[in-house]
Amino acid sequence: MKALLIILLGLYVNASYAQELDTTKVASRTKELDEVVVKASYLSRGDDHIIAMPTKEQRKHAVTGYDLLNNLMIPGISVDRLKGIVATPAGNATLYIDGRQVDFREIQSLRPKDISRVEFYDIPTGKYSKDAYSINIVMKPFNNGGYTQLDARQGVGYLNGDYNLISKFMTGSKSLNLWAGHSVENPKSTLTEHEVFNFPSYQLNRLQSYHNAGNKSLEDYVQASISNRGKKYIWMLRGGLVWNSKRNGINNGITNFWQTGVALDNGSILSENRRDKSFRQSVYYYGLHNLSNTKSLDYVIDAYYSRNNYNRLYNENKASYHSIVKENYYNAKINANYSMSFKHRNRLGISLFEFLKISDSEYTGTSTYNQKLRSSESILFADYSQRIGKFFFDINPGLSFLTYRLSGMASINHLTPRFQSRSSFMLSKTQQLQFTFALGNTYPRINTINNVEQQIDPVVILKGNPDMDNSILLSPRISYMLNVSKFALQMGASYFYQNHAIVSDYYVRNENLISSFRDDCVYHKSSIDASVTYKPSNSLNMKLSGQWNEHLVRGGVEHRNLPSFTGSAMINYYVGDFSFGGSLVTPTCDLIDSQIHRKTFWLYQLSAMWSHGDWAIEANANNLFLTKNKILDELTTTFYSFNQTEQSRRFNQYATLKVVYCFDYGKKTSKTPVYEHRYSESAILK
Repeated sequence: MKALLIILLGLYVNASYAQELDTTKVASRTKELDEVVVKASYLSRGDDHIIAMPTKEQRKHAVTGYDLLNNLMIPGISVDRLKGIVATPAGNATLYIDGRQVDFREIQSLRPKDISRVEFYDIPTGKYSKDAYSINIVMKPFNNGGYTQLDARQGVGYLNGDYNLISKFMTGSKSLNLWAGHSVENPKSTLTEHEVFNFPSYQLNRLQSYHNAGNKSLEDYVQASISNRGKKYIWMLRGGLVWNSKRNGINNGITNFWQTGVALDNGSILSENRRDKSFRQSVYYYGLHNLSNTKSLDYVIDAYYSRNNYNRLYNENKASYHSIVKENYYNAKINANYSMSFKHRNRLGISLFEFLKISDSEYTGTSTYNQKLRSSESILFADYSQRIGKFFFDINPGLSFLTYRLSGMASINHLTPRFQSRSSFMLSKTQQLQFTFALGNTYPRINTINNVEQQIDPVVILKGNPDMDNSILLSPRISYMLNVSKFALQMGASYFYQNHAIVSDYYVRNENLISSFRDDCVYHKSSIDASVTYKPSNSLNMKLSGQWNEHLVRGGVEHRNLPSFTGSAMINYYVGDFSFGGSLVTPTCDLIDSQIHRKTFWLYQLSAMWSHGDWAIEANANNLFLTKNKILDELTTTFYSFNQTEQSRRFNQYATLKVVYCFDYGKKTSKTPVYEHRYSESAILK
């Protein structure tokens, strides 16, 4: 009864938002840098990262790697367990396992009991220096043996399921991994949208609405990998196949047109059916060589080919518009990192990155085009870090060469400097002050820089823009951290600047609205954030977070200013084989694509888990008593405005039940199957 009262009180007051790294390399790096490590509570502070050691309770009551990251409640980190997003105040964290960059499924598959520790690089250095923040999950050592795991998650409230088979076998230094699975989702949605088109001589209004539209997505995947781990080297080869299908269907929508005070066409039947299909083949190779106690080289070759198909049929009264696109898409990434350390607590590294994307598309239907687009970026980084007493700094200068070319047009080239600097100062054994500064660049999304025009309905024509420029990014941040006993605090302030920010461009041509893109805006974002974790015992963990943002857009005809606040809370209680949790996220406002004003809704979750031996069962109830949650989007420009209200089953009450069973054979083996990206990029204009 006492435990139950503690749970209920905690949920009421604090509802929440809701491979061992190569040992030779770790030992070498620690020795080389001679790190100052400050231990406080369950967190340890190193030069460039925080070490979080999971408790027995946190491991036991977690099924996936994301569950464990969530249970750790590291201040400044927010985990979306279903989407696989790990957010920080300065952007999403890049995820690694044993120093190797991974994606959603690989983290999702990890067995928490096989995780040794989690390293949160809030001052990323070395191979992590390109990241805003990095999280490296370190696995326990490998032995001989194997295991097979089955897991199934089924949703109640709308069609939602995820089913996986994972198997691993280890002998000596070699490891073989197999993985296959299926997922399905179909949250029905309802939408009402009022659009205003301002033509030179009149104003046209359109009101569209539909109910229970289908949004079905399917995915099937199979993958295998083989790896070998020696005393001074590691290599891994993997390959995989992924089939994706998304179908959106509106069959009984209604469209009304009118000019100011004059009805033009009322009650037209609207239907729209879209289907995306892709078949992806991928190959990946990773190598790590410890050349000596002070030198190491690691490299990655990551490539995939995707056959993408897009089919959209739009019918409104007697008008019909059809878009059919077939695309061959190639994506390759090559990365090499060389690192050497010295005896005076300093280290030097060199990193080289090459990114290549090629899209060959054929458009048929209402509009006919053939288009080939090639883009590549080469980045060279140097990285130097040094500790002097209580002061640690890392300097990371670099250079980016970017080129992209559309068939029939001259190449567009950009040579851009890059620079990152990070420093920290130990105010005391439990307090640290950090400052980071980053200068970078980015270029337009590959699906926006094209010459394609597609008429998608009686009024709107979509058009790409190949003339957009490279963007310069500027981002300073200052933060303060405190770790004492059962209490951890992180707070900070940051600023983000981007020139040539891309926004939608709307203008009139004849009797049509052209929806394109332009890059004549400057985007500013100021932020203040704070996050606190309190662990009165291993059984009771709590976390509160809040962030204030102010978005500012200037340039062209844009003049937007949007302040916003979001807050979250989280609580977990562990007792024996059971755990109970709750989470809460406040509504917020956001600026989407530097233009669209979006309002969101309250989000809360209650969860319970039973874990014993080889079995685990988890139940989640999301927005249990909410049925009218919706997203509101608004946009106002000179020629085009809209306001839109969307409701979806995933916004409101639904529940999930997950069952996991795993059996081992042979000697104990680390549960670390290897997975690949499952979603293909595309240059198709949609």
